[in-house]
Amino acid sequence: MRKQEKFIKPAQFAEQQIIQAIINDEWKAGEKLPPERELAQILGITRPTLRETLQRLARDGWISITHGKPSTVNDYKNTGGLGVLKSLVNVSQIIPHSLICDWLEFRILIFPELTEKAVDENKAEIINYLSDLPDMNTAVKDFALFDWQLQIKIVHASNNSIAKMLYNDLSQIYLNESIRYFDFDPSKKASILYYKQLRKAILEGNEIKETVKLAMKESYKLWKNIIHK
Repeated sequence: MRKQEKFIKPAQFAEQQIIQAIINDEWKAGEKLPPERELAQILGITRPTLRETLQRLARDGWISITHGKPSTVNDYKNTGGLGVLKSLVNVSQIIPHSLICDWLEFRILIFPELTEKAVDENKAEIINYLSDLPDMNTAVKDFALFDWQLQIKIVHASNNSIAKMLYNDLSQIYLNESIRYFDFDPSKKASILYYKQLRKAILEGNEIKETVKLAMKESYKLWKNIIHK
């Protein structure tokens, strides 16, 4: 754990350092954090700043605070909620690859149904968006943005409020990580094929869920190949 850099606000620095230590298993679930005085010295911040940081981490689900005792590290993978995702957005450079894989697995389960519902609600908007596709020469950032905006359009057209909130929190994480994904030519090829097949399935009114599920599974496999290269 390093000392605070001047251009980062003390509370922000402390939050990032504690979250990083938890993710890296320096402090494991169920363990106690060092006492306030010691932890403030480790981080190079004042105790009032540390208390402010700990309150925010407790609110988001990273730790539990018991008055008069050291704070306890939570099992964020099992007990964390949208607050943990929100925190990870702010420190996206330390997101473990396992969480991205978990997200892609979860997407396989939810996105086919969301897409079918979205098509029922707003077929024209999705077809229109799929009328002007990126190609292999499209810049990686532009390709990633096209893909994310398609997902957002589908989620919003589905009118599922939980999915909307979840995707809103994931946007920065996705855009950061997808740069790496779409910098891999097979990922671009697979996505272009998916866009074409999805548009065809929507126009014909069949196999929408099947098309989406196969594409999400392929995306998961490609990501696994990328991170193990």
